Amino acid sequence: MPTLPELLSRTHSAEVIGSRFSQIRQAMLRESKHITAPNFDVVHPDDVARLFRLYDRGYFDGQLESAAIDRSGNPLRFRLSSRATRAGGKTITYRRPQPKGIEYEIVIASRLLFLTFDEIERSVIVCGHPCHDRLEAMQRIMEHEMVHLAELVVWSKSSCRAERFQGMARRLFGHTGFNHDLVTPGESAAVKFNLQVGRMVSFEMDGRVLTGRINRIQSRATVLVEDSAGVKYTDGKRYQKYYVPLPMLRREA
Repeated sequence: MPTLPELLSRTHSAEVIGSRFSQIRQAMLRESKHITAPNFDVVHPDDVARLFRLYDRGYFDGQLESAAIDRSGNPLRFRLSSRATRAGGKTITYRRPQPKGIEYEIVIASRLLFLTFDEIERSVIVCGHPCHDRLEAMQRIMEHEMVHLAELVVWSKSSCRAERFQGMARRLFGHTGFNHDLVTPGESAAVKFNLQVGRMVSFEMDGRVLTGRINRIQSRATVLVEDSAGVKYTDGKRYQKYYVPLPMLRREA
């Protein structure tokens, strides 16, 4: 049986990549209790694990997860993130005090997946591939994160800016780009509500109308309102921080 480094060095044709991508896609739709349509409305951490293992079997004979467990001494972890605001996925190494050692975790940004292919109509390019639904984007993100994990397991460090990563992603999965161009909370807020970071807004809170500046946009907007009793910021002013649902905000001139 080929070793994991040998499998990582292989070059797959466009036909093989396309065939495996389709097989994994159909297996997800067939096996998942939650992903029952390409533009699914519900996803579970089990689906992240299932997608990883389908790829691991299809490309690495199941050796990547085994190597991660052997290297770390701990199970590989899978998680969804509803807080991520930019990257569609992330592979994390946790370094624990002995005897726990290290832990590897693959995270998929569920919030970004659900913002994408919703009300905003634009092309979505993930790792150089046009994507037409959430499952397709999730697969491309997983491919990217699996290259990160492989590098961490075999070489202890990983960077998608480096040639080793990019060469491996090209050979294995046909990637021609190395980022995830999903719809972000800031983009969604700009399109749906015409709100941007830095914009002055007003909102009602406890019977009062407050006016402040948007400092950050996630599922809600972080609005800084000047207040002499607030926290001092680098501009020398003091602010109280409010977390406000986007529909509650009104743009100020």
